[in-house]
Amino acid sequence: MAGVLAPLPTANAFPVAADDARYLAYGRVFPDPHGCLRGLPGARPWAKGNVCAVQFLQWQDVLDGLGYLESRFEGMIELINLREKFVTDPDFLEDELQSAGIPQEDLSRAKRDLHVIKVTDASSKVPEKDRKHFAYSLSIHGIERAGIEGGIRAAEDLVTWAACEKSADASPACANEGVSPERPKRLLDAFDPPEGPTAGEVLNKAVIYFVLSNPDGWSRGEVTKGNVFFQRYNGNGIDVNRDWPPQGYSQPEYTPGSEPETRGYAKFLRKMRAKTSAGAFAGSIDLHGMVTSHAFSFTMLGSAQRDYRKNAITVQTAITTWRDAEERLTWSPLVARNDSCPGPLPEPFFGGQHGPMCTDLWGTVWDMIRYQVTGSFGDWMDSPLGLDAVGVSNEMAYSHLAPNTAFDPGIEQLHVDGNKGLIYSQIASLLDEKPVRYAPKGKVGYVFDPARIRNAGKAAVASPLANLKPQPPISLDMPNGSDEVTFDVKGPSDGIFNGGMTVEATFSNVRSMSADGLLTEGFIIDYCGPPDHFDDPEGCREAGRYWNQSATYAQAGARVDINNPKPGPYRIRPDDGRIGPSKVTVRFTPGAATPGGQMPYDGSRMDFFKDLNRYVPAGKKLEPVTVEQILATPGMLHGFDSVGSAPGSRFDGAGRQRYSSALRAFAAGGGALVLTDSALSGLPLLNPQIAPAKVGRGYFYAGYMDFDDGDGPTYERHPLAKDVNKPGASEGFDTLGGVEYDNRHQTCEPGPLGYYISPRGSSNDNCQIDRCDSPNWIVDEETWREAGGSVAARTFVHTQPDPASDQTPWRAGVSLGDLPLGKGVVRIAGAMLPDASEQHYRPFGLSSYALTYTGYQVFENALAWSRTHKPAPATVLPAKKRAPLPATGVGATAPFVIALGGLALAAGAWTRRGGATRG
Repeated sequence: MAGVLAPLPTANAFPVAADDARYLAYGRVFPDPHGCLRGLPGARPWAKGNVCAVQFLQWQDVLDGLGYLESRFEGMIELINLREKFVTDPDFLEDELQSAGIPQEDLSRAKRDLHVIKVTDASSKVPEKDRKHFAYSLSIHGIERAGIEGGIRAAEDLVTWAACEKSADASPACANEGVSPERPKRLLDAFDPPEGPTAGEVLNKAVIYFVLSNPDGWSRGEVTKGNVFFQRYNGNGIDVNRDWPPQGYSQPEYTPGSEPETRGYAKFLRKMRAKTSAGAFAGSIDLHGMVTSHAFSFTMLGSAQRDYRKNAITVQTAITTWRDAEERLTWSPLVARNDSCPGPLPEPFFGGQHGPMCTDLWGTVWDMIRYQVTGSFGDWMDSPLGLDAVGVSNEMAYSHLAPNTAFDPGIEQLHVDGNKGLIYSQIASLLDEKPVRYAPKGKVGYVFDPARIRNAGKAAVASPLANLKPQPPISLDMPNGSDEVTFDVKGPSDGIFNGGMTVEATFSNVRSMSADGLLTEGFIIDYCGPPDHFDDPEGCREAGRYWNQSATYAQAGARVDINNPKPGPYRIRPDDGRIGPSKVTVRFTPGAATPGGQMPYDGSRMDFFKDLNRYVPAGKKLEPVTVEQILATPGMLHGFDSVGSAPGSRFDGAGRQRYSSALRAFAAGGGALVLTDSALSGLPLLNPQIAPAKVGRGYFYAGYMDFDDGDGPTYERHPLAKDVNKPGASEGFDTLGGVEYDNRHQTCEPGPLGYYISPRGSSNDNCQIDRCDSPNWIVDEETWREAGGSVAARTFVHTQPDPASDQTPWRAGVSLGDLPLGKGVVRIAGAMLPDASEQHYRPFGLSSYALTYTGYQVFENALAWSRTHKPAPATVLPAKKRAPLPATGVGATAPFVIALGGLALAAGAWTRRGGATRG
């Protein structure tokens, strides 16, 4: 794809200024791709510098340029070499603080020190511990250059503008960009008039870290070294963006915390977090790239447990980012405002899409890129396990496999602008955060469930032999890829204890690219010792294998981590497809090779209400009631406007009937009874027109709702859908069972609650080829409408979590709506606050709840009720007018118990993994 304008010739290949003479000539240390074109038609109007960048930033040039910035703006920017700074720090003694090392043709590894850029004003009177902290990960996937290109220049912007704010003579950029003590630069400078804090205020009140996340992936594409192809992975062939410990479900194919980059940066950032007064960072973004889509920028919200405040400021930040992109990016003919995109013209480079693209869309990862992952840097920064920041990840178009090796100035200027906008919008939104409050319109009660999901945890290694030394490293040569290579692991009888074993391979390669990296099953470690018990097979059996996420990237390294390796003989399985030669290093550690054991957890969706009440004014707080209180005094419910609950079979005979009658009488008297998740199974006891077989649970990739009632979107037509379609918000889309679901919004996240996320990514977002077990409850649409119910959203589900066992592949029904009952209403929300699952691998614990921004909005809508309100009228559309949905036919539901949680109170049958029934 051609850029808007070709760059003018420059005196330097890239260029980067690392001395006074070049800095004066270039006007910037890192000039923009359109620096020499500023003011010309079709160019970026506010491009920085006097010359044009004509190549991607190179590693050493960046270090040199940052070193120069540090010397020129002393006390405002620091380039931190983690290895040099923490070499004697006891917290880092076990860490190399270098990259895994990009494989060389002589089978050695070229390692690079880990670096972080720190931006703040050391002369600020605000103690550093009291300043807001931010962290930005730049291009953790080395092939996705947009983050590096924008992030490095954003760091220079901040220090340059802050210096100019103190003195108009601080930089040649002061005059060029019109910044002075009298005219300070505001961060949201694309707005008219500019908004947000000035750069000087930012450095005075904030500490900002830019993390150079993947030195190996960066180095493999450096043209100055003769390389041609950037790398997604590090030198071990590991996707470092799957290596961060996730709270909730963890994909066992990966070994979180195994890579030196992850361990080094995680320890550093958590060390910095521990020094802050609040014990947390304010904001973070993990900056990525994608091939192309209908929007140039996808701002994806983190998936960790977020309380009401964190959700509110996350949404505020996302909307500010969208507003900024509407102004900052539309100078380019490739991008248009969201009211006129995507355009009708075919996109010329990739095909298949149309242009111009939209500027920016925001939403959950699944609604944006149609899959979710575990172990990402962005989610770690968003999680209490990491920084507990407002965590965002971004995907930016035209920054992936192609054309990442072709520097196009028009596209790269967009990358620079887009990433600056992301960073500036978040800082501006969070630096002076406004108080967040939630005041329900009426009095709200919820039925309290005392049961909790608990795990005391288990240490990774707890052995009396741990005082023994681990085995020395083993080096193995594989002259040919088809050779079998064996080695022995020693044990206590040899005076050895190995808590972990790492097997690291370097393949034959040219410029760090290897045909051996194309093998998806090509590096397996077998244990060949004697059987441990009668059903352990004889001979060699697999002990571990390299997880090759994709064979696209021709990586030249591989790594396998095994905890508590059994003593005895091992082999590296021969592979006829391997070219060779290869080199293998086996290392042993006293502790686990990767985080093992089980972190403790203690959670309940009741925590949602406890956390929410921190932001509710006195006199308005949501009040817990118990089932026993309701049975003893049914009339007590009439003191509430809204109550969440569900009838259940915990009581037999008269007890169950009294409980159901109390709830029914509450709604009929003018209250709002809210049922979420499995509480929908209680509908037949509230309305005999709804048979038990017409209500049931299904499974999908995540909890979601499609805000379409068959007659079009419901955002403007149903009170339960109000404000779901916020400015710039993305909608998921798909065709499922012959019905278009183009107004989908995810309501809760699967990963933090322990539900399965397939490593197949977008290949399984329809749940056709792998497990999908996030629960979604629905009601047959025809039955619901005939009972008088209105439809705000519908949901498609599979009837079994495993498609191989599903004899009835899918069904659909109502997941959000109102059902009038007397003077009041019963409201349903089929996927909001499900219980966490203990079925899958969850070494880093579980969250109590994981509502998305849509889930929070539906929650607020459901509680927007007082006894003077009327429910939305039911609409029975003719079949020919609405998109057809099949009869639910979910079969008889199992006896349900009161598992009181969910939106303002709701839930039905739930069985604790391991057999203990929740009650």
